[in-house]
Amino acid sequence: MKAIYVETPNGTVSVREVEEPPLATDYDCRVAIPYGTICAGTDGHILHDRLPWEMPYPLVLGHESVGRVVSVGPKVRHFKIGDLVARVGTGPAADGSWNIGWGGFAEFGFCRDWKAMQEDGLDKALWDTYRINQVIPDDIPAEAGPLFITLRETLSYTQRLGIGEGTKLLIVGSGGNALAFVAHARRLGAAQIVVIGSAAREGVFREAGATGYVNYKALSEITEKFDKVIDTVGKESSSDDVLPFLADGATLGIYGLDDWEKLILRPARTTATFTIYQGSYDEPETHDQIVEGFRNGDYQRTWWTGEALFTLSTFHNALDAIERRELIKPLIRVNPEAH
Repeated sequence: MKAIYVETPNGTVSVREVEEPPLATDYDCRVAIPYGTICAGTDGHILHDRLPWEMPYPLVLGHESVGRVVSVGPKVRHFKIGDLVARVGTGPAADGSWNIGWGGFAEFGFCRDWKAMQEDGLDKALWDTYRINQVIPDDIPAEAGPLFITLRETLSYTQRLGIGEGTKLLIVGSGGNALAFVAHARRLGAAQIVVIGSAAREGVFREAGATGYVNYKALSEITEKFDKVIDTVGKESSSDDVLPFLADGATLGIYGLDDWEKLILRPARTTATFTIYQGSYDEPETHDQIVEGFRNGDYQRTWWTGEALFTLSTFHNALDAIERRELIKPLIRVNPEAH
């Protein structure tokens, strides 16, 4: 099968023929992967070796892919042939010659029937991480499926942070996660949603629900205080720079991890007493809410992907589109025979 293969960090990225690994358990389904999206954050960090943990190169890239079930293992009960399943990818090479950066940019992969494993009394450690494998209903276009990953995890984070009716929210960043936080906040009834970002992206952020937009080079234009602040960038000083805009009792959530181990926070920059959110998110818990959101028009795929469609052979063009900031999440047609 064809796959996007990363030889070394900061090294060669290519389309390579690799041997499809066999399914690992009787609870696994083989899937054909029709679509995936490139995550400028995680995928970009893998390509340039900037994650705060080590990745096992060489590897097959991709963590925002959906798969169409083409066969099921003998113990599978909750997936059937034809189901579209979120958050799939290939497993690592059977001979150990290559690993995965979640493996979503491969023509074939697997999903695991974690519900059946749970029902059969298997240890939670064997199935808990596969709760991300959930069925996307037929009325949701397959092209939208890759966005479930970003939307599920950011909605979980949004709700756990306490954003809801009347919240005054400040978002740092204008990438895919920031756009998701805007759409969620509007859906949950936030009173103000102000974004600090690149001037070129103001239009799509306003369309998704931002009530205010400030160029990151003009922070002096911000005169208000906010109940909640989400830093989707995580640069060394990106959270520190917005401390003056925290209301007393505010919560700061640092979602980005660009400079995770070098973050600066200088309390003298604010007179507010505030909390740093140290919780996380649970991506699977919001799956049904994202389905409902697509059905209600709360999320439009093209806000993230635009109208362009790339293939594995034009993957470098998609990376260039990210580098030029033309697209937020390029959509990749991974397996042209899958639907």
